[in-house]
Amino acid sequence: MIKIAVVILFIFNVFACNPIQQASQKSSTQPQIPFTCLASQSSCEVNTDLGTFIIDFSGQVDKGKLKTELPFQIQLTFAALSKSFQLKNVNSYLEGKTMFMGKIPVFFQPADKSSDTVIAQTLLASCSEEVMAWRLWFSVEIEQDDKTTTQDFFIDFESQRL
Repeated sequence: MIKIAVVILFIFNVFACNPIQQASQKSSTQPQIPFTCLASQSSCEVNTDLGTFIIDFSGQVDKGKLKTELPFQIQLTFAALSKSFQLKNVNSYLEGKTMFMGKIPVFFQPADKSSDTVIAQTLLASCSEEVMAWRLWFSVEIEQDDKTTTQDFFIDFESQRL
């Protein structure tokens, strides 16, 4: 009797895991949304003494605004003025400009090993406003030879409530 219960329990566990595997396969085959500058962005490029920082978004967009409560990606590309400048670290967070809703940390990862492009995935909370203005803050560390320089800047953009 115990052997039959163990076999039935084992078979149940094997079949219970199958939908999770199918769901992960479906999500990996979905097409990627290309990165683009939003129509609501205050600036797509930020020019500094070290070079130009290009900020693009990838996600569900409606009339130039990101949709809240849906994940999206942010791509930051550093076009250095000198070949000796290297993008080392990016610290970033989002905060509501229309209505303060706290600071949302944004964690960037390198797009590849030798690139000056980093990508983060995040999402925005929905609030009572139909359209919400957000501020994305950056603190970027650039290394030149043995010296590290920090460059701070921000951009503004808008989101549309679902």
